[in-house]
Amino acid sequence: MKENENVTKDKPESKPGSKPDAKDDLKSLPMPELQAKLGSSPEGLSEAEAQKRLTQYGPNEIEEKKPIRS
Repeated sequence: MKENENVTKDKPESKPGSKPDAKDDLKSLPMPELQAKLGSSPEGLSEAEAQKRLTQYGPNEIEEKKPIRS
């Protein structure tokens, strides 16, 4: 078995015309491209962009669920 055959067999086959998973796209991008795609920079978001996203998407919080009591 050739070395590159393992790599091919371990990856799921993609069908022609199918879109790769979005999160896999981001993981494979070089950092400058990723930052450009996400509208960020090595310094992070500008104050204006952070405020815009906070207004648009809300705070980055996960609501804690209370346990169900019997």
